Amino acid sequence: MRSLCFVCLITLFLGCNTEEKETTIKGKLHVFIPESIAPVMIDEVNEFLSLYQINGAHITDTIVSAEIAERRFVRDTAHIAFLPRPLTQEERDQVKRISTNLNELIVAYDAITVVVHPKNKITEMTTTEIKKILLGTITRWEQLAKPMKGTIKIYCQDSSDVTEYFKQRLLKQAGISAKFTRTSSDIQTLRSVEKDPLALGFVALAWIDSAKSEAVILNLGRTSEDTDTTFATPTETIGNFFSPHPANIYRNYYPLKRAIYMYTRGQINLAAGFGTYVATSEGQKLFLKRGLLPGTQKIKLKSNQPF
Repeated sequence: MRSLCFVCLITLFLGCNTEEKETTIKGKLHVFIPESIAPVMIDEVNEFLSLYQINGAHITDTIVSAEIAERRFVRDTAHIAFLPRPLTQEERDQVKRISTNLNELIVAYDAITVVVHPKNKITEMTTTEIKKILLGTITRWEQLAKPMKGTIKIYCQDSSDVTEYFKQRLLKQAGISAKFTRTSSDIQTLRSVEKDPLALGFVALAWIDSAKSEAVILNLGRTSEDTDTTFATPTETIGNFFSPHPANIYRNYYPLKRAIYMYTRGQINLAAGFGTYVATSEGQKLFLKRGLLPGTQKIKLKSNQPF
């Protein structure tokens, strides 16, 4: 009887020791993806799995708001986070109470685009005009462009990182006081703009390629009234207008630029492996393919290309 018990204990012990440990290319991971960068991050997940699923990598994802993605990471229910803003000091302190090893890396730069209906003849807008529209000072197209008449109808996803961007960077905590139609997603904003000739929409850059929208993207320019100092502003940009091309984002020519941050806790696990892949040249190519600017790899600028 004793011999049988001993054999059972040895078998149990060996079974525990032979249990496979999670590695950077093997294990399970769930990623909470902010809606505004969903198209490119889904690409990243799919490409990583095409390489390492055979090794035992299993990644699932949920598209959420940036606020929920941040909350999941800070509360230790997510092992990796991709956010369109840096963590605040309070959020960093919360993470460090759980883990002392917090890693931060800018993996890409994207932009907020301003879109209008295809029949709208306006092609450019200044940051001052955008601010006045969001504050309700400018309410009609005649105040901007003579060919277009009527009330400006603003479309934007409510309580999103796009509206938060304007609050923090352009409106200086004032918030959007103009009336606007609230959409459930960036893609719904684009579809709404396509149907409404008087529409003006604000959409994250990552969705422009994915949505295959007929909405027209405006060229944007800074004015001397622009006080956003997040990125150094070249003096030659004042009074000129630029598209959200990666080269213009790189040079800080396009005014509505933002960084995409990746946060991990430093453990040797699948989250670390996936994060490493996103930062490599192969992962960075996926950002560039979607029109975003890679954050860890250099890009070649073509001097003869119109931007």
